[in-house]
Formats: sequence, C-alpha cells, structure tokens
Amino acid sequence: MRETPEQVLRDGLVRQTCCYPLIPYSNRIAKGRFTFEGIEHRLALNFGDHPHSIHGNAWQRPWQVVEADDARCRLALLHRPDGDAAKEWPFAYRAEQLFELSPDGLTLTLMLENEDHRAMPAGLGLHPFFPKRPGVRLQFAAERVYPNREDSLPMDSIPVPDLWSYRAMREVGEPRLDNCFAGWDGKARIVYPQENVALSIEADPLFGHLVVYVPTERNFFAVEPVSHMNNAISRRDPSHHGLTVLRSGERLTARVRFGVEALS
Repeated sequence: MRETPEQVLRDGLVRQTCCYPLIPYSNRIAKGRFTFEGIEHRLALNFGDHPHSIHGNAWQRPWQVVEADDARCRLALLHRPDGDAAKEWPFAYRAEQLFELSPDGLTLTLMLENEDHRAMPAGLGLHPFFPKRPGVRLQFAAERVYPNREDSLPMDSIPVPDLWSYRAMREVGEPRLDNCFAGWDGKARIVYPQENVALSIEADPLFGHLVVYVPTERNFFAVEPVSHMNNAISRRDPSHHGLTVLRSGERLTARVRFGVEALS
C-alpha cells in the first residue's frame, strides 16, 4: 500500500493514509438522505462541498486500541447517535478492526454490530490505496459494472466494457475509472514488475462488490472490497444490491487477506 507520512498522521488527514474502513456503509448516499422502515433520515454532508454523504462515519472518528502486540492489533469504535452524532449515522453501533500480521501478509477483519433498539441498514468496506508506479499491473474478475453519472451516483449495471476490464492481467493505465463492480469473485492481484513484488487480495463472500478508483495523473489508485453497490440504500431493493439489515444485537463480520509475494 502507499506510505502514510508522519505529518499525515499528526494532522489527521485520513484520505492521505494507506487504508481506512468504510462503516456502516460504503461510498455514497445521495444528498445524504434515505428512508428506512418508513422514516426519513438526513445525514451530514461529510466531504467538503461534495453533495453526498460518503463512506459512513467510522473513517472520520478516533478508534480505541483494545489489544496490541507485535503481530496483532484490535481497534474498536462505539457510536452513539446523540446530538450532532445523529447526523453522522442515526443508529447506535459498535465496530472493530482486527489486524493480524503473518510472514507473508496481513489479514484484516471488520465487524459491525447493531447496538440500537431498532433495525438498521448496514454495510462494510475497506479503502486501501496503492502506489501507481510505472508498469503496475492489475487483475480481477467481475460480472457487471455500474457507470457513474456526472453527479458521482451509479446508473444501472452493464457488462464490463473492455476499457474497464481487468479479467486478464494488464497495466492499470489511465482508464478514468471510479466505479463499483458487481459479481466480484473476491480475488484481485496487483503486480509491480520493476520491484518484482506481487500483492494478492482475497476477500470473504460478503464482499461481493469491488470499487476501483484510478484517477488520472495521480500517483495512486484504489481497489476497495465492499459489501454493496454505491448508494444501494436508495434502490428499490437494497438487499439485492448487497446492503444488509441488522436487527438489534446482530452483527456483520468479514475478512480481507493481503498476501505479499516476491517474484523471481
């Protein structure tokens, strides 16, 4: 993943780190408004002058260290919708991130538990960034993709066009890509030929979608395992698009494994 400078940590610049969690939903909620079980909710617009709420609130909140040693770290976040916090997310929840290092990689487990007295819509995601070095190659397979409108919200899905297809390993390039893929098989591979290093990504089945962000003329790209399509909560049948309804006391748990391999 891309490096996180010390100054970024000191200043709390989350979007310049190497990775952050997407909890309790991934990507955008249109205009920060949604209706769930007959009640309309309005969220704070949490991304500057961007017109939508984005990535939930966990990425912008401090987490507590529950346990840590040389190879393992568990972080926890407790959200209570009191006062202005209700504009971040109107339901009470608890979340965890568990990082487990091994000699050849990292396993990251995300957990989200509904601690509200009501049911709540829920999703999980992970937003890692990778350096876009010369010759870097990418491979993943998905069935369909949701093109975005000019307002960054998805249209209906289409078969993956050649420009956005990485079913066969190829250079990342500059495809102007910032889209959610559906029917992802949970596997991706990134190869840095100049460094002779490959990174594999293996995600649990809950992560049936993949957001791929390849901005033009930038030195990074993102490959994001997520549980649901962008703005799924505004669709007629959100569960069909990966969003989960958690009853009080229920939880979502899923893992992403990052494996590192030296190429000969």
